[in-house]
Amino acid sequence: MSHRADRQQRFYQWTRKHISTKLAKIAAVSMACGLTAISAASAQTFVQGDVTPLEARAAKYIEFRNDVQIVDATPIDNSEVTRDAHNRLGSHTADDLSSGFIAYAALVAADTPAFVESIQARVAQDRDGFLAELRSTPGSVWNLSGAYAAEEAIKMMAAQDATYVEGLGQRYISEAYAMQNKGWAKRALSTDGPTRLYEAENYSYSRSRMATPVLPATMSGGVRTPGLNSYDRMWATNWGTTNATPLTNARARPIITRALVLAARYSVGDLTDSIVNGYAKSENTRRCYYSAKLNLDQCISATRTSTEEVFCIGKHGLGEVSGCVGWIANAGAR
Repeated sequence: MSHRADRQQRFYQWTRKHISTKLAKIAAVSMACGLTAISAASAQTFVQGDVTPLEARAAKYIEFRNDVQIVDATPIDNSEVTRDAHNRLGSHTADDLSSGFIAYAALVAADTPAFVESIQARVAQDRDGFLAELRSTPGSVWNLSGAYAAEEAIKMMAAQDATYVEGLGQRYISEAYAMQNKGWAKRALSTDGPTRLYEAENYSYSRSRMATPVLPATMSGGVRTPGLNSYDRMWATNWGTTNATPLTNARARPIITRALVLAARYSVGDLTDSIVNGYAKSENTRRCYYSAKLNLDQCISATRTSTEEVFCIGKHGLGEVSGCVGWIANAGAR
């Protein structure tokens, strides 16, 4: 073999060895990346096709949000608009609003990272003992290190929602005064107040209701998170205005405790309809919503024109209700 041929042969062998080494390294890196991806996927998996009792109850509050948003987006330019606004806002019962809000607050807590991590730690340590403690001593939920972060998340949601609803109520009241110069708004309505209340009651029974969606929930470390902010805007924790300042209401501690217990039991799959019925309730907020509805009905029954009707909706159907929504954070009309 010539010197040149020998050199070409050695270069060929070196090149083949170098390429083989490179390919081996690439394969190793690719395998490592694949294993990392598989590991991450197994650590957090999506929960498909099921709706929990907590989500079903929370949908009652989300339906109220949806109606508020529709009312907000509809210009007040004829009497049918005011009728629809009254029908929508008046179709939510005090029980549904109160229990639906607490259920949704529990989902907000279940989506709070610090709260989730503290539950994961307890589940890893002793899941059965954790559940036994929650069942026998619900107040022990405050022993979780993330409980206070979840409380703040709930209060922020309540303050934001209340501020939004209150702002819409103020706009309606302003519109009521501005409408006094519009002919259609000053004309007498075709039906009297009591008849319109009867029609609104019929609407509450006949209207289509919002179906509970399957939220993009995930499981990680044996703990479920609902993924509220990965779904429709109506379910997002920041649905309301961001310009809100939650305050402390010492009387609201029992409500937040119930929400946290529901959140913890939802997270570890220890939830039934009876548990939701037992915890998603508050006599304080139920009375607040009931009083607002009663005041709205009394106000509407005395109205004769759309101008007066818009004022009632703004004052009681929105403004007064905002105080009930934000009660736990001292937000909304008071």
